[in-house]
Amino acid sequence: MSQRLQSIFFFLSALLFALLFFLPLAEFDAEQINLFFYVYGMESKTPNGVIPFSKMFSIPVLVLAITAMLLAGYLAMSLFRAVKLSQFVKLHGIARASIIVTVAWIALVFAFYIPTTEKALVGLNGVFYKPGVFLPLVALILLIAATSGLRKDIKKVRSTDRIR
Repeated sequence: MSQRLQSIFFFLSALLFALLFFLPLAEFDAEQINLFFYVYGMESKTPNGVIPFSKMFSIPVLVLAITAMLLAGYLAMSLFRAVKLSQFVKLHGIARASIIVTVAWIALVFAFYIPTTEKALVGLNGVFYKPGVFLPLVALILLIAATSGLRKDIKKVRSTDRIR
């Protein structure tokens, strides 16, 4: 079984979501303020810059990032102990939930948070995407690859059960 490779993919996905706490997602350059959008909120790099949003503004992004990180981490740890078909099926369901949470995070950031911030800033000169915004896309690819491998493992376990 290729559980080790899938565990590595799930672990890397969790690691990429953990890196989001240290890397900015986007930079908004306006006339009087320079904002950086992080998972945990907005930060101004301009002295005495007024941030148009409270810390509560980015809580859904933070919750989804933590959830995706915990699900992928749980999958990475649990996959080594899985030997029964029921365990693989349970993990496959959790992996699909992790993919859904990751897609929801990506959709929320690109469809709501970045456009809302663009509209709220007066005299916006530009939005610059930082490396942090692309990490969940890579994590999604890793999750899909690991989930398809997990599906193949389920088929292998089912075929060996039929032989017995």
